[in-house]
Amino acid sequence: MQDFLLYWMLFFAIAAGFFMGRYSRKSPLRIMERYGDKPSPINPDYIRGLNHLLNEDADAAVDTFTELLPVNDKTLDTHLALGALLRRRGEVGKAIRVHQFLVEHQQLDRQQQEKAQLELGLDFLKAGVLDRAEDIFERLQNSSDHDVSIKSLGFLAEIYRDEKEWLNAANAIESLLRKKPRGHDQKWRSMQAHFYCEEAVSAKTRGDQPLVRKLLAKAAHADPKCVRVSLLMADVELKREDYKSAIKCLKRVPEQDPDYIPEILPGLLQSYQALGDIETMIVYLRQLQDDYPSSSVIISLADLVNQHESEGAAVALLNQKIDTRPSLRVVGKFLDFHLNKASKEDNNKEQTLVRNMLESLLEHKSYYNCGSCGFSANHLHWQCPSCKSWGSIKAVKGLEGE
Repeated sequence: MQDFLLYWMLFFAIAAGFFMGRYSRKSPLRIMERYGDKPSPINPDYIRGLNHLLNEDADAAVDTFTELLPVNDKTLDTHLALGALLRRRGEVGKAIRVHQFLVEHQQLDRQQQEKAQLELGLDFLKAGVLDRAEDIFERLQNSSDHDVSIKSLGFLAEIYRDEKEWLNAANAIESLLRKKPRGHDQKWRSMQAHFYCEEAVSAKTRGDQPLVRKLLAKAAHADPKCVRVSLLMADVELKREDYKSAIKCLKRVPEQDPDYIPEILPGLLQSYQALGDIETMIVYLRQLQDDYPSSSVIISLADLVNQHESEGAAVALLNQKIDTRPSLRVVGKFLDFHLNKASKEDNNKEQTLVRNMLESLLEHKSYYNCGSCGFSANHLHWQCPSCKSWGSIKAVKGLEGE
C-alpha cells in the first residue's frame, strides 16, 4: 500500500515538475494563451520513465528520471521519493545512484544537500556498508537542520549498536537528547540504559566490579524504570554475598515493571535461604500475589508453603488460583501435589496421563514473546533478535503463561 502511494506521489510530482519546467520561461500571459489552445503533448521521455517505473524496470527508470527531471528546490522531493522507493524495494544500489546524483549536484543549497546525504547514508546502512554510513551521519550530526541532526544521531546509535560499541551508542543518544527531540524521549532513554547495561556485562566478564557499578549507575540515571539494572545490580550483590542488598534490588522490579516479576524469584529464594528467613519470603510472596497475580509467584509460594507449613495449605493456594485465574502451569503444579500424595498402590494412571500430556503441551509452547513483533523464545532476550526492540520480550500471559 505504501509503495502504491509512493508511485502516485512520484507521478504527480514528476508531472508537476514537467509542467513547471515547460512553462517556467513563459510569461503569465503566454501561459494563459497556451492553456487556451490545445495542450501540447507531454514529453515522451517522461511517459517512458514512468512506464519503466510502473513496469519495475528500475534501471531504465533511474536513467530516464535523472536525465529528464531537473534538480531544483521544486523537484528535490521527487528525486528523494524515487530513491526511498527503490530502497524500500530492496534495490539499494539504484537508490544509491539516485541519492549520489543529488549529492553531487551543484544547484542544491546546503540544507538540500544534507537531506540528500541523509538518504544516501540510509542507503549505505540498508546495504550493510556501515563505515560509509557512519562517515555520513557523523558529518550530519551537527547539521543546522534540527531534523537531520536528530535522525543522524539516531542512525549513529543504531550503527554503534550493531557494532557492539555500547558506550559510543550511549553517547550518541546523550547528544540526541540534548537536542530535545519531539517525543519518544523515554524510548531513547530506555535504549541508552540498555547500552550501559551491555557495557556493564562486558566489564563484569572482565572482573572489573567498580566499572560495573559505575555503568549501572549511569543506566539507572538514564532510565530509573529499567528492570535490567535492578537484576544486574542484584547479581552483583549476590556475588558479594550481600543478600540484604540483593533483596532490596530485586524488590524494586515489581514497581518498575511487574511483567518481569518471574525473573526475581530465583534471586529472592537464594537470598532468603542464605539468610535463613524463608518465612519473610512467604509473607512477601503472599503480598506480591495479591498486588500482581502471577502463575510463577503462586507456584513458588505453593512450594514454600508445602515445605514450611503444610501440603494442604499449598493445595488450597493453587485451588484458589485455578478458580480465579486459571493457568496450565498452575494446573500442572496442582496435579503434581495430588500425584505425590497418592500412594504407589493407588497408581492413578488417569492423573499421570493428564499430567504428562500437560507437560508435553507446555514444552512445545514458548514462555517469552516480543510485544512489538511477536517473536517467541524460551529464554529472556533484552533485545529482540527479530525487530531489535529493547525490553519488549516478556513472559507470555494468559492460560499458557503468567
